[in-house]
Amino acid sequence: DRSIGTLRKGLRELGIADQTMLWFCSDNGGLPKIKPSTVGGLRGNKGTIYEGGLRVPAILEWPEELKKSRVTNYPASVLDILPTILEITNVPYPDAKRPLDGISLVPLLNGELETRRKPIPFRHTGRAAWIDNNMKLLTNSMKKGSFALYDLAEDSAEQNDLAEKHPETFKKMR
Repeated sequence: DRSIGTLRKGLRELGIADQTMLWFCSDNGGLPKIKPSTVGGLRGNKGTIYEGGLRVPAILEWPEELKKSRVTNYPASVLDILPTILEITNVPYPDAKRPLDGISLVPLLNGELETRRKPIPFRHTGRAAWIDNNMKLLTNSMKKGSFALYDLAEDSAEQNDLAEKHPETFKKMR
């Protein structure tokens, strides 16, 4: 986007680009009916709770702190932005009466985080998903209550429902 380029140029002109964290995230999901596909072989697209509708790229740029480029497949969410920024700025969570969704990704930025300790929830128009590291439970109808279980590390296209094969995991996540 031109606006991002303008922002980055302005930060350089102010002399604060190296001290500023920029966090780029795409909007949820790829668009349907576009060739080639915008979801990279994932199932679903924008408006679904399959990975093609949820998974998006994110890029963090913070030259003074993130000196080495790297790519990670760590499961993260926009829910993690606030806890991360609060930890970086050493600001307490301002509303202790409300639960803090997400986790701080500071340990991930430092290369110390491998498994997620808090699942990622999604809800959209009566559909829901619960992602716990590589395992994902989803339903296309909360009213009907039918759920499927996928191992995203082995099946990112969500083709093989593992609910019957892993009943304990299914029961725990549900």
